[in-house]
Amino acid sequence: MIPVDRAHLEVVAATHPGEVRATNEDRFAVGTYQLSADDKTLCTLAILCDGIGGHAAGEVAAQMIVDQFVLQAAGFSGRDPTLEVSTALVRAGRAVYARARTDSALYGMGATAASAWVIGHRLYTATIGDSRIYLLRADGMRQISVDHTYVQEAVERGTLTPEEARTHPYAHVLRRHLGGERDPLPDLRIRLSAYEDDAVSIAHQGLPLAAGEIALLCTDGLSDLVPTDDIADVLLARQLPQAVAQLIDLARSRGGHDNITIIAMHHP
Repeated sequence: MIPVDRAHLEVVAATHPGEVRATNEDRFAVGTYQLSADDKTLCTLAILCDGIGGHAAGEVAAQMIVDQFVLQAAGFSGRDPTLEVSTALVRAGRAVYARARTDSALYGMGATAASAWVIGHRLYTATIGDSRIYLLRADGMRQISVDHTYVQEAVERGTLTPEEARTHPYAHVLRRHLGGERDPLPDLRIRLSAYEDDAVSIAHQGLPLAAGEIALLCTDGLSDLVPTDDIADVLLARQLPQAVAQLIDLARSRGGHDNITIIAMHHP
């Protein structure tokens, strides 16, 4: 891909350390590109990561993954978007694991990741961990990613209700993250209905975005404290820059127990 200055989407991104943590271990990047010198299709690529690990290790891992991902994006062709993004994420995770093995202070570091690539007006996503992607459409807003947590697996098995999962002591126990010894499987499901199976969800890749729709990526510093309906209400009531700022303020006012990062992508 070739970086360009002109954007075909309205994109607003912001991050805040929150009200409790002294440092911000979230990292993000957004870039606008055309696919190649011959193919001038415009696209926007976004990624955010939530670092895992003590001391400064989490922020090191998150920054490494973002940097590695952006570096690899230069070679993306758009011919197989989900494969290109998935491969880039896994390779970035391997780089984090290799770095951690050389420095005992970084042992155990890792990160979640949520990425969205809009080629023309088609949406491709990949997630690892509990950083989320939401989609606001004319019929409402829903989470289209699936959390990789102990409690989400319990909900899918039917042993916990969604309400029980939200307050469960293991709510933040991750089942997938980048930077571990084993490569995690990037999740390509775009879940448009609670009743569809995984094959149907994966088949939604390349989802057409209609005018007015918003894809929102966030770390759990937002999603833990601001429910889906509240996010939608804010997005519908304000221009995008003001809406993103208010969502961060809302999470902070409700405790702000974690770092908060948002990337909102609006199809004008």
